[in-house]
Amino acid sequence: MRMVELIEHFDWASTPLGDRGSWPQSLRTIVDMMLSAGNAMCLMWGPERTFLYNDRYAPILGTRHPHALGLPIQTVWPDVWEDIAPLVERTFAGETLTFENTPLLMTRHGYSEETWWSFAYSPVRDETGQVAGLLNITNETTAQVIAQNSRDEAIARLSDSEQFLRSVLASSNDCIKVLDLDAKLVFMSEGGQRVMEVSDFNAINGCPWPDFWQGEGNAAARQAIASAQAGKPAVFQGYADTMKGTRRYWDVQVSPIFGADGKPERILSVSRDISALKASEEARAVLNQELAHRMKNLLSMVQAITAQTLRQARTIEEANEAVFTRISALARAQDILTRSNFEDADVREVVGAAMAPHQTEDHRIEANGPRLGLTAQQALGLSLAIHELATNAAKYGALSNETGRVAMSWAEVDGAFVFRWIETGGPPVIAPERRGFGSKLIERIVAAYFDGEGRIDFDPAGIRFTLTGAPARPDRIA
Repeated sequence: MRMVELIEHFDWASTPLGDRGSWPQSLRTIVDMMLSAGNAMCLMWGPERTFLYNDRYAPILGTRHPHALGLPIQTVWPDVWEDIAPLVERTFAGETLTFENTPLLMTRHGYSEETWWSFAYSPVRDETGQVAGLLNITNETTAQVIAQNSRDEAIARLSDSEQFLRSVLASSNDCIKVLDLDAKLVFMSEGGQRVMEVSDFNAINGCPWPDFWQGEGNAAARQAIASAQAGKPAVFQGYADTMKGTRRYWDVQVSPIFGADGKPERILSVSRDISALKASEEARAVLNQELAHRMKNLLSMVQAITAQTLRQARTIEEANEAVFTRISALARAQDILTRSNFEDADVREVVGAAMAPHQTEDHRIEANGPRLGLTAQQALGLSLAIHELATNAAKYGALSNETGRVAMSWAEVDGAFVFRWIETGGPPVIAPERRGFGSKLIERIVAAYFDGEGRIDFDPAGIRFTLTGAPARPDRIA
């Protein structure tokens, strides 16, 4: 079972987080982002450090999956808790921590094993701006570290036999090169030729090595050569293409090879392909930016709704109820968006979620229309509009008696998206003397999300609402 399903059906009421429906929006958003991410991630939330994770992280737990879900982190990882506890506390204090190839002795499959990890601990803030959680983006580097250690040990044991050196280096995936003091290629390991996609070393033998780098990489390569010529090692990172034009990101170590007189006579260059690590770092940066952007937009919408509602409310009780129900409508729409990775939402799902609190067994509410995709902003806007209309209908309109009915329909008409709400059978409608925030929300704000127009008609026979706007996207809904 996938983690999105495990988390959805888990008994959260038995944990410090409480029932999932009561989770703060900040927790719901970070969990949904984590579940849709392509990197191994886990989350610790609240004072008890309650543990959640995604599908990519599950194999890391070994036999502890899926029982680790919802437990305190110290219960999940008692064997490494002593090592990570100070790091967890520093992150909850607001620090962002990054580690590479950190050793941890772990028991994942019934026995202790030495492992290595590269991971980043990032604080996650709630609606008040306080740190409420810790997001861990992690990658196990045990295989790479073991390979690195093996390579280092092998090189340390090398004899003066060049043939023995070649046979050892042939097994390495690092691109190991020997240059003369003018930085021209004189040797490249078989493993290096493989990773650099070199089919014939003779074609590049004697070529200036810095010329393989462009832009900033070329300048860094020349500086590293100058350092090695002076007897000092140097390191740098940068992009360079293979001989077949494949773009890769390299971690490069350049060292002098000393002769019998103690002076540099050749130069050793070891390049390691770290394209995957670079992509992971860029993905993490994009994820953080996306999370911040979505949280900012959502909180801005909540702030605007709350401010306008409080301004229009006549009592604190009325304000509390209006704010709560409007934010609940946003949350239901948000749930639909997270299931589709914040890209598109089906109109039918948005309508169904918004009307769920008002459905009865006598089928007084009808909804008809084709499958059409709404953008994230459109889905949130339509959900709010339906919520306002349904709330008004339940208090004063067609849903306030036993005979009234509500009919909703939507379609694409002449290239435009059209949504209609029609009430019948309710008490006679009297046009209000003044328009409240609900009417402004429906006619102006929601319409703006669709780049269109919203109109409420106070027909004595029943409220009518028509929303016309930018076309939906049927091709985006499978």
